Amino acid sequence: MNERLQLIQGQLQAQLQSNKAVQAAQHWYQALPSRDRLVVKAIAALLVLALIFVMIYAPLIRGQKEAAQSLEKNLATYNLLAENAHRFGGAVQSASDAPILATVTQQAKKAGIVLSRYEQDGKGLRIWVEKAAFDDAITWLEGMQSRNGIRVSQITIDRTDRSGLVDIRATLTP
Repeated sequence: MNERLQLIQGQLQAQLQSNKAVQAAQHWYQALPSRDRLVVKAIAALLVLALIFVMIYAPLIRGQKEAAQSLEKNLATYNLLAENAHRFGGAVQSASDAPILATVTQQAKKAGIVLSRYEQDGKGLRIWVEKAAFDDAITWLEGMQSRNGIRVSQITIDRTDRSGLVDIRATLTP
C-alpha cells in the first residue's frame, strides 16, 4: 500500500513539474529573498486557515444557529399548545356518576351501534358488537372517551365477510 502511495505521489509530482505555470511559480518563489519567502508562506498559511474556516467551521456555526432558532420556535409552539390544551379537548372531563353500563348502552343507541352482548367486569364493561360499520364503531368508541371519559383498555377487531363491517370485542373502563 505504501509503495502504491509513493507511486501516485511520484506521478503527481511529475505532472506538476511538467506544468509550465507551476514551473513559473517555482522560479518566481526561488527568486524571492528569504524574508519575502517567509511573507508568502505566512499568507499561504492564512489562506489555508481561511479556507478551512469558510468550508468547515462557518457552515457548522450557521447550522447551529438555525437549529437554535428552530428549537426556540418549536418550544414556543409547544408552550402555546400546552397552555391552550384545555380548549381543544386535551383534558378529558371525569365520567359522570351514572353506571358505565347505562352510559355505554345509551351512547351506543345514539350512535346506531347494536351491542350483541355485554358483561360487567368489576368497574369495567366487556362488550361484543357484531357486523358494525368500522368507521361508526371507532367514532363511537372515540366519542365515549372524549365525552364520557370511558376508554378502551383492550380491543379485538375482526373483519367479517362483508366489506366495511367488523366484529368487535372490547373492554371499557371508566
